[in-house]
Amino acid sequence: MMGAKGDLKGLLAANFSQFEKELFEEIAKEGQLVLFPEGELMMDIGQRIELIPLLVQGTVKVFREDENDHEIFLYFLKEGEACAITLICSEREGYSKIKAIPVEDTIAITLPIKKLDEWMFKYKSWYYFVMDSYQDRFEELLKVVEEIAFHQMDERLLAYLRKSVEANHSKTIKATQQQIAHELNSSREVVGRLLKKLEHNGTVKIGKHLIEVID
Repeated sequence: MMGAKGDLKGLLAANFSQFEKELFEEIAKEGQLVLFPEGELMMDIGQRIELIPLLVQGTVKVFREDENDHEIFLYFLKEGEACAITLICSEREGYSKIKAIPVEDTIAITLPIKKLDEWMFKYKSWYYFVMDSYQDRFEELLKVVEEIAFHQMDERLLAYLRKSVEANHSKTIKATQQQIAHELNSSREVVGRLLKKLEHNGTVKIGKHLIEVID
């Protein structure tokens, strides 16, 4: 897959049709198609950022982690998107502030960071793409802050399930209760109890390592 320029152009056209023809050709020239397998770490905190991935297939979870290994789920990245936090870090410091893990096999076009500033001034479509990415992720982060500050855990769990369904285009969420608790910075017992309540109300159906959202 790596270096398959024909496939790259097709995936680029399908996901980033707003780019000018000249930018399209530059990305096709500079980019490489890379497969990130499901569950394998795509980006880690403290990792030096040398490439920026544009997602063309799949879904990625983005987390923040503290020094005690406590994680908090931030948002999903989907096809046609790039991580704004990674874009900012690559320009400012060169080191990642987030963790990113594919929830399914994911394909991205990876681009050298040296091109980012050049394209910001050269192509309007790239400038607007980066600005829109910043705004979308900022709004997602505001929602996370709001959920933590103002919502009870049952509301946060429901919001998490809804985001998972929307991001994966599937009502079946492949995750253990421990994984969900970790991502919400809660305990497995609390998440398990709330899921049982949702199951009793007919909102979800709990299976082994998966949750089906019914309503």
